[in-house]
Amino acid sequence: MGFGVNWERLITTLTAIPAPWIAKAAEELYSAAITTASTFYSTLVNWSNGKRLLIKVTSTLDQEVLIQTIGNTTDSTTGATDIQGPLPCPAGTSITIGLAWDDWHPYIGIEITSAVAPTTGTLTITATVQE
Repeated sequence: MGFGVNWERLITTLTAIPAPWIAKAAEELYSAAITTASTFYSTLVNWSNGKRLLIKVTSTLDQEVLIQTIGNTTDSTTGATDIQGPLPCPAGTSITIGLAWDDWHPYIGIEITSAVAPTTGTLTITATVQE
């Protein structure tokens, strides 16, 4: 049952429609040595025109930290709300967080919590927006 559709022509047309999903260059949101047990905040990335967002956390710290994605309607951590739950980033590892449209906020950042003070290493967080 073709319903009068020229399937070859339809497939050719659909594959010719441009749908660029261009990723911007990765933007550094945070990079520092953490030497105290405390809560820290990254800068926020503007996701107002993005389709997808990938956050990469790279830790050379000797202690685990908790990574909580936060979102806000303004470029400020004040009044930001949690997105999903916190994720552990074990000592000396990397994790990635991919946000979907269900998680959309114009501005996205990271709340970092270290329960035990690291003695060595740094934590680096980057965000890549796909438009």
